[in-house]
Amino acid sequence: MTKKIMTLLFASLAAAAVIAAESQTDVALDTDNNGTLSREEAKAVPGLSEQWETLDANKDGQLDPAEFAKFEVVTTTPAN
Repeated sequence: MTKKIMTLLFASLAAAAVIAAESQTDVALDTDNNGTLSREEAKAVPGLSEQWETLDANKDGQLDPAEFAKFEVVTTTPAN
């Protein structure tokens, strides 16, 4: 039971971090302030580069806020 609660807590915190990052995309992650994220800027977010091809729906090499909103944090739970 404790492991399930801890897993849910960690997943919730990770989701909150993504939401916070999404709302501050142009401030914290968008270092050139152009309103989108480049592959280089995406390197600052763990796991984002690995999902790039899926997220960049229009294949323009940038993630706009709508594309970035679909980013999912992938978490792993420690093995017993």
